[in-house]
Amino acid sequence: MRRYHSPKDYLDAARDPATSAEELRSLAGSVYDFVRYAVAEHPRTEADVLAALIPQQIESWYEQQLADALVRHPNTPAQGLRVLAGRLPPVLNRGRNHDNGLRAGIALCDNPHTPLDAIQAMLEDRHVSTDFRRMVARKTTRVDVLQFLQNDRSDVVRKYADERLVAGVRSEKQ
Repeated sequence: MRRYHSPKDYLDAARDPATSAEELRSLAGSVYDFVRYAVAEHPRTEADVLAALIPQQIESWYEQQLADALVRHPNTPAQGLRVLAGRLPPVLNRGRNHDNGLRAGIALCDNPHTPLDAIQAMLEDRHVSTDFRRMVARKTTRVDVLQFLQNDRSDVVRKYADERLVAGVRSEKQ
């Protein structure tokens, strides 16, 4: 294991493609938010380490960024994605500084490993705005999510879901 002398040393190690899974495990316990975030983005980070990085609540800019990195990581386990789906609703609206939370929520709904029932519960949460559900209907490539949104309480969301399904679910991510 390397010796670190400064926060930059920790960050450099967390970003280094050659860093071992065991060292990433150690770095995940860093006192520095930016190091934990880099560990969440590292392709060698193992599933249990990613699950341990899930924030207890998702409110701050950093917590939203971390959630986004975890949702996009291919090693994040389905149970971890389920937990994130339960913690994201408070930032799935047009509230101030919720951009990273919205991005994380959309990525979660598009992740093929996220359990559908977790997505459904998240989208039905009272904190989740119609705007967010509309964004999901416009951007997700998951047919099962679009089929669920066909029964949304908003006419606009239902319309987008219907159009995307008829068009063959092409994403508007461009």
